[in-house]
Amino acid sequence: MVLLSVMQSGVTDTLINELQLHLGVARRKLQRWRHWWREIFVATPFWNLGRGRFMPPIEHAALPMSLLDRFSGRDAQSSLVRCLQFLAQLSRPGVITLNDGR
Repeated sequence: MVLLSVMQSGVTDTLINELQLHLGVARRKLQRWRHWWREIFVATPFWNLGRGRFMPPIEHAALPMSLLDRFSGRDAQSSLVRCLQFLAQLSRPGVITLNDGR
């Protein structure tokens, strides 16, 4: 989801068509994921607390790429792993999100 959403940030119709062909991901799903990053994720208590870790502030309109850019590593793979480790906290019990009724 992170990679596809990042690609959606600046992709051409040709790239979207390739994603659909090779991965079987529908355009509507890419659009839903983009909406999740830019509307839902940024409104979660998790992000409201977590975004303070990043200076200068992360640009919401460029999510998730703007978040991924902050996790520098030896290479793109290690950067992605560090970003996913940060986001994995969303899956832990007790983490407050908009969807759990707290």
